[in-house]
Amino acid sequence: MKFAKYLNKEIVPEWKYFYTDYKSLKALIKQEETQNFMTLMNSELQKVNQFVEIIRKYDNNNENLNSFIVMNYMAFFKAIKKYDKKLCKTCKSGFFNMMRRQTFYKSYINTPRKCSEIKLVIFDKDGTLINHDKLFVPWLKNVINNMKPIIPQKEDIFKHLGFISSSNKFLADSIVAKGTNDDIRNSITEFILKYNNNIDVSTIRTYIRKYWIDIDFREEDLETYGNIVEIFNKLRSMNIKLAICTSDDRNPTEKMIKLTNIEDLIDMYVCGNDPISSKPSPEPIWKICHKLNIKPCETIMVGDTLSDLHAGINARCGKIISVLSGGYSPQELNNADIIAKDVTEIPDIVKNINLEFQKNTSNLDLL
Repeated sequence: MKFAKYLNKEIVPEWKYFYTDYKSLKALIKQEETQNFMTLMNSELQKVNQFVEIIRKYDNNNENLNSFIVMNYMAFFKAIKKYDKKLCKTCKSGFFNMMRRQTFYKSYINTPRKCSEIKLVIFDKDGTLINHDKLFVPWLKNVINNMKPIIPQKEDIFKHLGFISSSNKFLADSIVAKGTNDDIRNSITEFILKYNNNIDVSTIRTYIRKYWIDIDFREEDLETYGNIVEIFNKLRSMNIKLAICTSDDRNPTEKMIKLTNIEDLIDMYVCGNDPISSKPSPEPIWKICHKLNIKPCETIMVGDTLSDLHAGINARCGKIISVLSGGYSPQELNNADIIAKDVTEIPDIVKNINLEFQKNTSNLDLL
């Protein structure tokens, strides 16, 4: 279902005039009205912020408020994503930090989430289960080498994409580390336009499609954070179901699952090119929960990025665990319930959460 239809379906009728004007934002993108789009975006953010402040003050327990906040969050995200795609921008990379500063979303982040006994752990893939740099460094070098006819300034494009070739490392805010293939292509287009504004966008896109290389890898190219077979077996021994929620496409995801021998340990996986919204939308998490008959409050979301963190918050997961293996700092991930070094710590964390829940439940029974 297209997001506009989904939004219309979820709108609370008596609040309809206070939702983001998603239709007008889309129209301005189509007309390439850059300045007007940003003006309207800021105006709509202010409108939603003010409305949520009023509801928080006078009707804070309204059961529709959480849905209102998530729907508006997603409307802003979808609009920025469309804006980037149409105009070859990379505004999405700053979206998550921008939202954390908004009154309406700050209040949502700080709203307590119910956490029951954990029955499901959902993992992100790149940067969480597998080493992002080992996989993407050789791939990026191949892509840029293949684009020599249109990008002769190799070191400059690496710097633009947040990659330090001398150390073979991505910066924490690299578009390659944070973004999708579309984001990376937008960033490359942005770079080419910066050096040669005589070429039109459609020509650049044609060239990029021509020289683009999809990622491919072998078993030896994959480096996992710890022994994930052992980690998953520990979780399954606690009767925990396991899933993967990734923004990567289905083909490389299935290949990674097979090569790391976790096929029989995964109950479900959702990918970026599936016909539903990707993270930070709560939709893929809700889909996994619905399919496995487990409530979001019985679920942990584990990831290394702000997109993973916001997806867990938006879905109202019982707990959200951010891992530092993806290059983000603890300060950037400070809205997570727990920050872990990497996924090797997850089994003990889950065990302790469930022991604490059982202890609290027993204490309530004694009252």
